[in-house]
Amino acid sequence: MALVKTSRGAAAVTSGPIDDIFAALARRPEVVSFAVGAPDPTLLPGDLVSTLSHDVLAKYGSAVLQYGMTQGFAPLLEQARILLSNRHIQCSPERLHISTGGSGALHNVCSALVDPQDVVLVETPTYGPAVKVFRSHGATVIAVPSDDFGIVPEALDEALARYDVAFVYLLPTFQNPTGRTMPIDRRTQIADIVVRRGALLVEDDVYTDLRYRGVSLPALYSFAPENSIYITSLSKTLAPAIRVGITAMRPDLLKNVLALKQGIDMQTSTYCQAIAAEFLGSAAGATHLAHVIDTYSAKLDTVVDAIGRRLPPGFRWVMPDGGMFLWIECPPGFDADALLDTALRRGVAFLPGSAFYSDTETDHRNTMRLSFANVPHDDIDRGIELLAGVCEEAA
Repeated sequence: MALVKTSRGAAAVTSGPIDDIFAALARRPEVVSFAVGAPDPTLLPGDLVSTLSHDVLAKYGSAVLQYGMTQGFAPLLEQARILLSNRHIQCSPERLHISTGGSGALHNVCSALVDPQDVVLVETPTYGPAVKVFRSHGATVIAVPSDDFGIVPEALDEALARYDVAFVYLLPTFQNPTGRTMPIDRRTQIADIVVRRGALLVEDDVYTDLRYRGVSLPALYSFAPENSIYITSLSKTLAPAIRVGITAMRPDLLKNVLALKQGIDMQTSTYCQAIAAEFLGSAAGATHLAHVIDTYSAKLDTVVDAIGRRLPPGFRWVMPDGGMFLWIECPPGFDADALLDTALRRGVAFLPGSAFYSDTETDHRNTMRLSFANVPHDDIDRGIELLAGVCEEAA
């Protein structure tokens, strides 16, 4: 058999606990899963998408089934401009780009900015699949200390002074995995540091519309637009399968991103972009989003109530203002990784927090992430009861 060469990018990433858990869950549909960070399937708006599909075909005809502009479908670019303006991002069309989901935007940005051995700074913990993307492009990923309010300004300043950095990657709003939100004073501090150091910030903001309490905060991008790339998507509010992401960046950066995107996927589906544009511009879209927010808010309240009643002493968590995740810090010495197999056998799943740390030198096994969005509401209390029983035995 002929030998097959493995690229450096493929060699830099391997399957991990997230992949293993999802494979196990596919074989165990009866498990109450707090592991999957996906929307509630009952909220995916099949009827609405069917109506929007009929509308776009009636409005644009077969043109939406043809190749389109790499930058994006003009009506969606206009709706994206309106959407971002509500997040305090004022930008002209030449700064906008429609990507194939948020993950596609990350790949596009890395293709344009990252060479092998370049440094990417991330907060701790951070979104694990993004780290995979960075490493697949040859980046060296370095974790910067963080607290309950996000990346620590002094630590970021020190890291930017020490390393020649391709960019800093942050999720300031309803972060995955912790659910934390960076307050406005921290945002201004981080923006000031990035500008002073002449660095570039990539802001991943895919959960921002899922706010259940508190007031909306300006995007981090709005404080440093010349030093930022902003990424959001409709996967959490419309449907993941639509695969529509929105990015904003300086025109000189966008020029390189679009040139490379032409060789990656040419363009994001015009048909899906047209559906997304109709969704963003319709009263039905706003009604659907309100229903999603109400449903997830109620689920979060139920999860927090259940863990407060059922988890043994010594477990710490903070109520997030939105998003899809609850982060639990377990007592010192607790091993959430070792607990996972037992939990699966008992009928409940979670993700060990260690899957969200890019550094391997430090032990992070006493943390776990619970994703509540995908769990049927009626299963939440039973699932937390099962998880609490396993935790109590191990504590």
